[in-house]
Amino acid sequence: MTIQDSGFMMEDGVSCLPCTPEEQKRIVTELKTESERNLKEGNLYFVISSSWFRSWERYVRIDADRNLNQSSDYRNSNMASSVVAEMPGPIDNSDIVQNGSDGECKEDEIQLRGMLMEGQDYVLVPQKVWEKLHEWYKGGPALPRKMILQGVYHRNFDVEVYPLCLNLIDSRDESHEMESISNKNLANTDFKYSF
Repeated sequence: MTIQDSGFMMEDGVSCLPCTPEEQKRIVTELKTESERNLKEGNLYFVISSSWFRSWERYVRIDADRNLNQSSDYRNSNMASSVVAEMPGPIDNSDIVQNGSDGECKEDEIQLRGMLMEGQDYVLVPQKVWEKLHEWYKGGPALPRKMILQGVYHRNFDVEVYPLCLNLIDSRDESHEMESISNKNLANTDFKYSF
């Protein structure tokens, strides 16, 4: 099997990608499974642009597996499995952030565009999956989000994609500070205002 030239080389000339797309798919699948077994409040998930993630899925042939499972027609499934997709470039989240895609913002100041929809505009991946994809492909920016536990009677884990973000300005010296507050903890937060 010939492996395409990726252009992703480390300084010593060795590729930082696994040998095959199949190996990437296996590693990411194992990391996702491990993460699902260890769900707990506070775990980090990362927001990744759906357009980049779909191109990665095509490259590792996750969509071909879906087509094989959904189609009983041998000819259609055989054609779907024979299509070879190009390797994606660096992770590109610029289409889902409203600032920070130019690299000028600090990572904790980068904000997602409003009204994004999971599955359509972005996907959430566990921290270890993000770390592996970022190791292989670089890019970004990194968009970490915490998992919270919601509900009183029916407790559900949920990733807080849009935490409350406050821009605090000190009127004495006009200094700015960004603070993110979990919506879950907002009820427990005591705000004190001074005029």
